[in-house]
Amino acid sequence: MWAHVATDLEDVGFLAAFFERTGGSSAKPFDSLNVSFGAGDDPAAVLANRRAAAAALGLEEFPVPGLIHGTTLAVVGRGRMRDGFFGPAEVFGTADGLHTKTPGVPLGAFSADCVIAVMASPGERRVAMVHAGWRGMVAGILHKGAALFENRAEVRVAIGPAIGPCHYEVGEEVASAVATAFPAGAVVDRRSGRWFLDLVGTTRSILREEGIRRVWDTGLCTACESRLLFSFRAEGTTGRHLAVGMRLL
Repeated sequence: MWAHVATDLEDVGFLAAFFERTGGSSAKPFDSLNVSFGAGDDPAAVLANRRAAAAALGLEEFPVPGLIHGTTLAVVGRGRMRDGFFGPAEVFGTADGLHTKTPGVPLGAFSADCVIAVMASPGERRVAMVHAGWRGMVAGILHKGAALFENRAEVRVAIGPAIGPCHYEVGEEVASAVATAFPAGAVVDRRSGRWFLDLVGTTRSILREEGIRRVWDTGLCTACESRLLFSFRAEGTTGRHLAVGMRLL
């Protein structure tokens, strides 16, 4: 089991950890650290994987929202730290992001190509976890995440592994929808008449529009690294890897 940890956030009292797919209990094609109950995997293996990942971070559980490609961001307190951990979320079932100012309250999410961004402010002591595919970006979820913070200049963001423009071919209508949704436009490659969307690059562009410039990412493409990461685009039936954010102090 291995996780990529953003030291830029850790230095100011926050955790942003992005797990790889290895070291879990799930059988193929979900091998092996799949943390999604909705992917078709054995629920017992999913729960074992979640418990193992939580234990690796010194946690017992963490909330996991429904992740429906919407724009709802929900606040988490200590009383709702278990929602979505043992099965599909109830309170957070329609959310694609979570946020809290309470230290020691973890926020969970998962993906298999989409962007997961952990946003944190050392001054405001708030941390947010945002899930964004192209639909969520067009609908404005990253703008809503940025709007949680008053002083955008001090916000630090960590972006987990996502599918890169080397593999993420989209139709012209998708590229156009993303490009027209923001003043700076989408980050798109055009190769041989085909369109390739850069989700991480577009995320950086949106955050820059919002005044957030301190952004770190793993540099990993889920499709390129499908041995270590889940990629729905590359594999079809597959698992989802975990991200956890938390205010430590």
